[in-house]
Amino acid sequence: MEHCPLLYQWHRKQYVGAAHGMAGIYYMLMQPAAKVDQETLTEIVKPSIDYVRHKKFPSGNYPSSLSNEKDRLVHWCHDAPGVIHMLMQAYKVLKEEKYLKEAMECSDVIWQRGLLRKGYGICHGTSGNGYSFLSLYRLTQDKKYLYRACKFAEWCLDYGAHACRIPDRPYSLFEDMAGAIHFLSDVLGPEASRFPAFELDFLKRD
Repeated sequence: MEHCPLLYQWHRKQYVGAAHGMAGIYYMLMQPAAKVDQETLTEIVKPSIDYVRHKKFPSGNYPSSLSNEKDRLVHWCHDAPGVIHMLMQAYKVLKEEKYLKEAMECSDVIWQRGLLRKGYGICHGTSGNGYSFLSLYRLTQDKKYLYRACKFAEWCLDYGAHACRIPDRPYSLFEDMAGAIHFLSDVLGPEASRFPAFELDFLKRD
């Protein structure tokens, strides 16, 4: 599939992930609060989602940008842990099983490769990857995903024991400790869990 109605470029790259890429934009456009009409969702957003889907690596992971052919990163900001949220929202909005199936495949990639020595935060760390399991658990009620979230939480509880890189802002929400604490607290109440400042589907606008 070569046609993408909604392409986005940042720093001269067409990033794929959730933080500053296409998956995050498409996810937000499918939120109820965005009030995007059904025709636009069907004719513009859906083909763009399918374009990203067809960029998937054989492993089930996604590239960080359209120009990057290395299957290396597994971060919410760039790869499968961000794309999974787009796929889950597409399943909710577009009602096609293929999106849920591929979200589950993303979850398998995150389970296999998502414990990160880059840090504990939610942007490019283990906590952000753990949120994908909480989101999929809420959607499917399959306890396998809650188990996976709990195991990632266990890893985060051993804070400082994994020789992770120290981020520039070690107490920040997205880079490290505050994000890990937020994730750990959400594991205690998975039904009410939300990825901070990103999962906004429960908000309604007048």
